[in-house]
Amino acid sequence: MKRALFLDRDGILNIDKAYVCRFEDIEWVPGIFDLIQFANANHLLVIVLTNQSGVAQGMYTEADVIKLHDEMKSFLKLKNLHVDDWFYCTEYDSERRKPRPGMMIEAQQKYNIDLSKSFMVGDKATDILNIKGPQTFLLKGNYSLDVVEQNKSAEIFNSLEDVLSRIKKEFN
Repeated sequence: MKRALFLDRDGILNIDKAYVCRFEDIEWVPGIFDLIQFANANHLLVIVLTNQSGVAQGMYTEADVIKLHDEMKSFLKLKNLHVDDWFYCTEYDSERRKPRPGMMIEAQQKYNIDLSKSFMVGDKATDILNIKGPQTFLLKGNYSLDVVEQNKSAEIFNSLEDVLSRIKKEFN
């Protein structure tokens, strides 16, 4: 079975500016390139799981999401970085919408992933998926993590560099 690094998109790959749908609006989160490079070098699948409710709200289309992900993949490829797959959910009432585990289950089945040896990195309480297995690391940012801090449901970090240092401990 394979190991994976699951990443939220907005707030982890790119700065969360609310409903980002064009590549020219992408501003990469500091430390994301090193995190992906480490995963690539250590044979972790890199899989993005992202809620994209802007589609359901009519703010942009599913084609816009696909185009943006293709442009992000191309940009990362120029940096010799690889994301294995991108899963997104456009609906509100869906088993795929985080914190529901649908997207992660799809990825697990598609790639034969051992969730107990995998990681999820996000920036919201909804990035703690309702599924047993992956260690979850949250990045402080635009969203309150007070509830998470109180119930200790995930480890919280100030930077992706700190997340990377924590993940590296799992490889020693």
